[in-house]
Amino acid sequence: MIFALDVGNTNIVLGVFGSDYKQLCSWRIATDNTKTEDELYVIIRNFFVDKNIKFEDFDGVVISSVVPKMMFALELLSKKYFKKEPIIVSAGIKTGIKVPAPYSSKLGADRVVDIVGAKVSGYLPAIIVDLGTATTFDCVDEEMNYRGGIICPGMNISAEALYSKAAKLPRIELEAVSTSLGMDTTSQMQAGFFYGFLGQFENIITHLKKDLGGDYKVVLTGGLSKFIAKYSSSVDIVDEELTLKGIIELYKMNKGK
Repeated sequence: MIFALDVGNTNIVLGVFGSDYKQLCSWRIATDNTKTEDELYVIIRNFFVDKNIKFEDFDGVVISSVVPKMMFALELLSKKYFKKEPIIVSAGIKTGIKVPAPYSSKLGADRVVDIVGAKVSGYLPAIIVDLGTATTFDCVDEEMNYRGGIICPGMNISAEALYSKAAKLPRIELEAVSTSLGMDTTSQMQAGFFYGFLGQFENIITHLKKDLGGDYKVVLTGGLSKFIAKYSSSVDIVDEELTLKGIIELYKMNKGK
């Protein structure tokens, strides 16, 4: 079996894959860069016990992380408990993505795994949108040529920033509203975020398609993908497992190297 870790700024997704590279199970935990390899081991062991999985059952470990402070603990976790040297998604591994110089080493691990996941899923050419802590847009043609992208603040951190910086504004839940005419502070904030982010998303997609030309699918992944897809006519595909698909494909491409 293969153990995959997708480490984001907000959550870590843990995936177990069989010897045929098919996903068997996955879990999501909060990202905490203060945790040691031993603390991570305890969390993962509890998940494994529930599925009757043992650490010695694994043939390899692959890690994709956008949190540099966690890498030391993650590598120790792999070596100490899985007894494996992990494959780490970084600029030095084979990805198949063609990024023009001098930008070839600038694409983050989270973007790489999403693009590779879209490739193996047969989604290309695509505009891949990951709605996480940040909202990222990546444009890739059918030949895996990277055409460019956009980075925006994520919905949740934008809402949290407004709450923390404006003394009288409350913390709100992100939800759809039936009218733009909010009557109190909370409903006005919810309307602002809902229509603001939905409008931002659709406007960006419009401009990207205009600049790209051709027929690009709009593929969503990340925690808020279903929320946006429910209210936008611009979305073609929602795939919440896109990152894990990309990570395991990268493992296959780079194992033994």
